[in-house]
Amino acid sequence: MLLVIFTFYIVLGQTEQVLDSYIAAVYEHTVILNPDPRTPLSRHEALRHMQRNLDVYEEQAALAAQQGAQIIVYPEDGIHGFNYTRSSISGYLETIPDPDEGWNPCVDPGRFNNTEVLQRLSCMARRYYLYLVANMADLQPCPLKTDRSSSCPSDGHWQFNTNVVFNSEGLLVARYHKHNLYFEEAFNQPPQAEIATFETPFAGTFGLIVCFDILFRDPTVTLVEQGVRQLVFPTAWMNQLPLLDSIQFQQAFSLGANVSLLAANIRNDRLIMTGSGIYTPFSATYHHAKRGDPEEGRLLLARVPVLHPQWVRQDTPTTEAVDTTGSTSSEATDSGFCHRESCADLPPPDAATVPSSYPSFNSSMMHDPFQFALLNETGGKLTMCDGTFCCHLQYEWIAHDKRNELYALGAFAGTHVVNGHYALQVCAVVRCAELEASSCGQEVEEAESKMHFLLDATFDTKHVYPTVLASRLVLEHPEKLEKTPDGRVVMKHSSVSGGLVTGCLYGRMYHLDQE
Repeated sequence: MLLVIFTFYIVLGQTEQVLDSYIAAVYEHTVILNPDPRTPLSRHEALRHMQRNLDVYEEQAALAAQQGAQIIVYPEDGIHGFNYTRSSISGYLETIPDPDEGWNPCVDPGRFNNTEVLQRLSCMARRYYLYLVANMADLQPCPLKTDRSSSCPSDGHWQFNTNVVFNSEGLLVARYHKHNLYFEEAFNQPPQAEIATFETPFAGTFGLIVCFDILFRDPTVTLVEQGVRQLVFPTAWMNQLPLLDSIQFQQAFSLGANVSLLAANIRNDRLIMTGSGIYTPFSATYHHAKRGDPEEGRLLLARVPVLHPQWVRQDTPTTEAVDTTGSTSSEATDSGFCHRESCADLPPPDAATVPSSYPSFNSSMMHDPFQFALLNETGGKLTMCDGTFCCHLQYEWIAHDKRNELYALGAFAGTHVVNGHYALQVCAVVRCAELEASSCGQEVEEAESKMHFLLDATFDTKHVYPTVLASRLVLEHPEKLEKTPDGRVVMKHSSVSGGLVTGCLYGRMYHLDQE
């Protein structure tokens, strides 16, 4: 299996004191699917299917261990696949015991029935001396120990999309039931959001989330607010440009939440699934398949500094890729969210309105009605508002071919209501798909135009996730990020590796999600 990683390193003006590091691995898996997932299989047939995916997992665990990995993360749905009904997934279900049972499936396989997948994963972790995180289908009887309401589905049991964690001896040390489901007919939402963590001797505490969870307060932000600085993220993420491509939001969350994120995605071209990585607030090691690439799995490894719950910004941490074959590196002189009383060294937000010759217009982006204004000058200042929420842009083109590329500044404040409900405040500079204003907000992967820009806004939330995406799905780290107590966030950047596809400040208004 070819190891290809993309890495950038950031030298911080103010950084975290890091005393330890560890080697992490994530595997982007081309899942072997059940061709007829809506027809139930016998337990024997389902096991035979799952063992084919587990054979690949075993190969990758061996490769990761050979390169010194201490933890490996596999994607959501990677063992059984997807698109099952509640009844057709029955052959794939195993009842995962509470980790408090202290069970090692590899050492004591006969303690619980119908746990062949758990046994194989446990023995994999034990054989290669790895902490191992995988995702599988869990069946739990009623009532749940964690459910005070004693509720129960009509068929008398629960079915959960579930992360399991084994330590390097094969002991089951954590179990997490996904809370925020995304069109998952086979599974139940747990009655209460679970806050699941596990401890490691090499990096302390990790938190567990799955896919759609990353867009919501519970459990993701709750984990961070409790001091968890390292998150494990199995996902089956369907990419959607220009704001929510997999690696784009993985990096944005790591930066905005000031955490490390170990993200493992599925590779499935038909469903536009690809994009995995190992992220810290000052580095990213990632892979994103391009159109025409062979549809195959990809193993990524990186040495990651431990982020402690309590830290002081002093010396620059050392973050390095384990294998630099095929890697891309870049550096910046300043980075990371700098929290201060005021952004005194940056210009104040400009009160200018959109020039009358370039009127604002409405266009859909990510199914949301953004207010846009075009960037038709060689540089300048522009303000775009959606109601009382205003985005300010100062920009200067480094290279720009007006004949071929059109750009716009967009603002949105409201509730996203397509395929999920969540409240947003978003500022974004985007390349339009064509030379017509109506194409602004559509999906674009490539660009030639480069610019210096400063994007800022005052948000009604402290949860703002910054991202800069360059041509051909290359991540760039913002040169400067500033955040003040009054909610002002400033992102300053100059295009480096390629043309600008998106520069975005993505604010999540978690407190409005229930309104």
